[in-house]
Amino acid sequence: MKSTGWKFEGDQGVFTLRHPELHNYLYFPLVNEAGMMSAITPNLHGEMTSSHNTFLMSPVSVEDLHNSKSARNFWVHIDGHGAWSVSGNSAKQNANRFMHQEEEGQLEAGFLWHKLKRMNGEAGLQTEVTSFVPVTDDQIELMKVTLTNVGQQTLKLTPTAAVPLYGRSADDLRDHRHVTSLLHRIYVHREGVEVQPVLSFDERGHRINRVSYSVLGAEGDGSAPIGHFPVLEEYIGEGGALDWPEAVIANKPAYAQAGDSMEGYEALGGLRFAEAQLRPGESKAYVMAMVIAKDRADIERLSETYLSEKRFDELLAQNEAYWNEKLNTVSFQTGDPQQDLWMKWVTLQPILRRLYGNSFLPYHDYGRGGRGWRDLWQDCLALMIMEPAEVRYLLLNNYAGVRIDGSNATIIGTKPGEFVADRNNIPRVWMDHGAWPFMTTLLYIDQSGDMDFLKQPQTYFRDVFVKRCQEKDAGWLPEHGNRLLTVSGEVYEGTVLEHMLLQNLVPFFNVGEHNNIKLEGADWNDGWTLLRAEGRAWPSRRFMPAI
Repeated sequence: MKSTGWKFEGDQGVFTLRHPELHNYLYFPLVNEAGMMSAITPNLHGEMTSSHNTFLMSPVSVEDLHNSKSARNFWVHIDGHGAWSVSGNSAKQNANRFMHQEEEGQLEAGFLWHKLKRMNGEAGLQTEVTSFVPVTDDQIELMKVTLTNVGQQTLKLTPTAAVPLYGRSADDLRDHRHVTSLLHRIYVHREGVEVQPVLSFDERGHRINRVSYSVLGAEGDGSAPIGHFPVLEEYIGEGGALDWPEAVIANKPAYAQAGDSMEGYEALGGLRFAEAQLRPGESKAYVMAMVIAKDRADIERLSETYLSEKRFDELLAQNEAYWNEKLNTVSFQTGDPQQDLWMKWVTLQPILRRLYGNSFLPYHDYGRGGRGWRDLWQDCLALMIMEPAEVRYLLLNNYAGVRIDGSNATIIGTKPGEFVADRNNIPRVWMDHGAWPFMTTLLYIDQSGDMDFLKQPQTYFRDVFVKRCQEKDAGWLPEHGNRLLTVSGEVYEGTVLEHMLLQNLVPFFNVGEHNNIKLEGADWNDGWTLLRAEGRAWPSRRFMPAI
């Protein structure tokens, strides 16, 4: 069996791929401006998070996408045929893939939605799983599963949704994984399962946790599940696993009901729906919502807003319209329609970069979220084309991160112009940091003619570090704030031009014995060198020394 390769359908960037499960490293982003950041694979693996410390599903790297069994799943126990996963992610289906018993599957995706189609030829059951993150103010991912009987016999089905609820910081994946599960407080609702750990154990310290994580679901008409499996170990059973769970394989009845609660376990958003009789040609839909809330979830509001097929379809149409409008600001005509549509996806990348920051996708599994200094300016370069109305505002706010010594803040907040003192006391200065504001501002002025921007006043960043982070000012305290003050205690402001000059002239004269600009902190892709104090630089990272 071979994948036939992806191809575009129509003129809006929608593409299809047969047998997508044959691509181990393939994943798709689902995101909104409210802060929900998801990644989804053709077997519904991936992750969901709103920050480094708030993962609904376990954080993953690319190797986890095919090695880990923890994934979104939706099962149907088919009378006379047994258990079957609509994502193709069961032990049996994985084993059959290379035994000439593979199923027909297809991925279809657009801006920004993901659809997986599979066929159980033996039972005559066709499934379609559509996922997206709606453009609302909630941190939520939605999934609709549609079951269609394409055979000649009536099917008796028992559906079960199963999404593992990790519900904590990425730090806890290896550090205190078991201990933090003991902190889980699990609440069973009519519509699903909610977890709110009582404490948060991460680099911020042991503190009271307010964030909750929920998996909610309903039939297409809004009917609630008939029972729940809120505890992972009881769902999979002794000797079972997430890709072959006892509760589904043995078609065991759900044991938990609305109002139940438990604590101290790894949690699961396990939802059992009522048995369904599906006659030939009939379809039935189920809607799932995975939610990260800043406190206990408002289950009633969430259910009314999201848990019906009608509402799902309305929000999906709204989502498509939103992203297509945003991306239609730029178009390409190269003479090759396929290349033009591919370039349409390239225009999405700067927006994804702004929303995801450095982290939160399987191939971007480093850092703790947010963006670096260079990223701020590189994002602005792209936004001049994609979202030009925001650029002047963002540029001006970015300059608030410059220190009076020409260095800059390295911890960047989520809001424009928000910079934070380095909490780990390991600041570094990069030799090229001054170049990026200069190049970005130059392009902005060339494009807009806005020379007055150089005269705009802006504050300077201030923290404990001075002399390009080589020394600390013992007199500075966090309560003094992060804006530079005059000797009389007033906030000091300089023009944008002054900020630019400081960031470029200081490193220009900060040279070593051979008059080369000192490498200073460098970076992993610049080639770290032990010779940075002398102002010598390695020619490339191919020749990076072992340290």
